[in-house]
Amino acid sequence: MTKNSINQMVRTNRKITLIGKNGQAEGHLVDLSLTEAGVLTKRGAREGSDLELVFELPALEDFITLHINATVTHRHSSENEIYLKLSFAPLTELDGLALADFIDYKNRLLKFGQRKYKS
Repeated sequence: MTKNSINQMVRTNRKITLIGKNGQAEGHLVDLSLTEAGVLTKRGAREGSDLELVFELPALEDFITLHINATVTHRHSSENEIYLKLSFAPLTELDGLALADFIDYKNRLLKFGQRKYKS
């Protein structure tokens, strides 16, 4: 992993559960980096709200369920859903390794696709 990839967002589309003080909501993880995530959901949360993100990633040669604490740093309406940008609290070692492995995998796919279509 390079220094540039620490905050690099990759696109994805994975199911996610957002858990807050007043309940939980289902959504889709659409952007992901080692420090933050972008989520589309029907039920929003205010900026400054603390949420737990629960989602599964193919990483470290397995499917790993991550439980990441985060704070809502941005929200806006997007078609029929609400887009939330979430900044992660310090990650556990396993969560950090799983995120890094998944992001590296997505970047390899992107590079491979760019090379393939340049030929």
